[in-house]
Amino acid sequence: MTMNTPLQPSQGRRLLAVMRQECRLMLAERGLWIVGTLFLLLVAYALGNGLLQSAHRDRAQAAVAKADRDTRAAQRVQLEAILAGTAQPTPFQNPADPSRMASSYGGHHVLLPTAPLGPVALGQSDLFPSQYEVTNQSRVVFMNPSDIESPWHLMSGHFDLAFVIVYLLPLLIFALSYNLLSAERENGTLRLLLSQPLRLRTLLAGKLSVRAAVLLGPAVLLPVAVLLIARQAGWIGTAGSAGDAGSATLWWALLVGAYALFWFALVVAVNAFGASSATNAMVLVIAWVLLVLVAPVLLNLAVTQASPAPSRTELATRQRVVTAEAMKRHADLLSADYQHVGRGAILLPRDGKIEIAGRALAMYAIEREVDDAIRPELDRFDAQQARQQVLVGRFGAVSPAAVAYEGMTALAGTGARRHARFDAQTVAYHEAWKAFFFPRIDARDALSPVDFDRIPAFTWQEEPAALVRNQAALAVLQLLLPSLLLFGVAAWRLRRFSVA
Repeated sequence: MTMNTPLQPSQGRRLLAVMRQECRLMLAERGLWIVGTLFLLLVAYALGNGLLQSAHRDRAQAAVAKADRDTRAAQRVQLEAILAGTAQPTPFQNPADPSRMASSYGGHHVLLPTAPLGPVALGQSDLFPSQYEVTNQSRVVFMNPSDIESPWHLMSGHFDLAFVIVYLLPLLIFALSYNLLSAERENGTLRLLLSQPLRLRTLLAGKLSVRAAVLLGPAVLLPVAVLLIARQAGWIGTAGSAGDAGSATLWWALLVGAYALFWFALVVAVNAFGASSATNAMVLVIAWVLLVLVAPVLLNLAVTQASPAPSRTELATRQRVVTAEAMKRHADLLSADYQHVGRGAILLPRDGKIEIAGRALAMYAIEREVDDAIRPELDRFDAQQARQQVLVGRFGAVSPAAVAYEGMTALAGTGARRHARFDAQTVAYHEAWKAFFFPRIDARDALSPVDFDRIPAFTWQEEPAALVRNQAALAVLQLLLPSLLLFGVAAWRLRRFSVA
């Protein structure tokens, strides 16, 4: 039996005949209905959960953005009333005081919008915060997870479509395909089939095509249709252009197809060795455990050993020590705050200048000293995390599951790279915030209503679409290469396949 002869038109007709016969046989089997229905329910539930979580986050971000606008408008109205002499400021709420507006009283939230494919892969969005409140505090203080999450979610993550594809799709492929050839040989029908003008590869191609259609239909077509409807209805994020969203959807479909192809190739390779159905099932499950569960853990351990990140505990301890030392140096100012209580006239702007309450000055000085002292530690931490991501990208190909998951989260905008971009833009905005307020605090310059228009605003800059496409293309290539290798092994073994 040879695998080298090109597929002739007669073999094409026989392929269609095999597919039709396979459809009839599978439709008569309860296993197909059970597996197909289960997979459809899993995909539907995962999509629904992804849409629900994304919509919840979008509503929360919209509420935060509205609260920021309303607060800033109310502060401006209060400032105009103070300048008009119809209101008195307090030491804790004075919109003319740059030290107060630079703090949490006038803080502004930066938001990471949901990407168009966000619902298909929630990724580590339950761990990575999607918003920060930027103030004059050190970024080690405010750049911490701000979303309150269930502890169960923090341990196990959300159930999303990426989880279904990466972890469960291979098992369903095994359930339908582990005995592609072994069952025919054990039943005595393989020799009868090959006694006809039918090649073994044609038989395999027909069987695989039907099973791929059963699984990839719900895995690709249903999510694409749901996302298209959801995007037109405005239920999910609109980060990026419509063209970018369409391109990301196409690459996501290709990535899912390439990932499924790898597992089908593994099934064919295992069947080609001519073992029994029970042996095939055992080998495939062991391969799933090694490639999906064990390999990513070993990769993570290897990366952390090769490039260990600085300890967050040490960073927090260092921050507390520096803060305590700064508070000792400014203890006199910290205790002088209440001299302004009930004496709002002292805090009124005069000739463009303002008297700043002692505690506000102390907090400003403390936060500035902490920020300067901690910055080298934060930069080292960020650089080490970036090196870890480089190592994961370089050696992640050892696990097809890791490749597929990283590619899906990148397309969905929930991966580490997009969040690192968000953090970098937040740091830049924090620097612009300090550059605006700190000189005014040092010079005791009062804020005017016109200054409110000059307060820095955060604008999210989406990552280039070409960067996302390149990472998706690399992931597809990393999945196709081992698939071709497995098909090559299968072709070599099938030349010596015994039908008896």
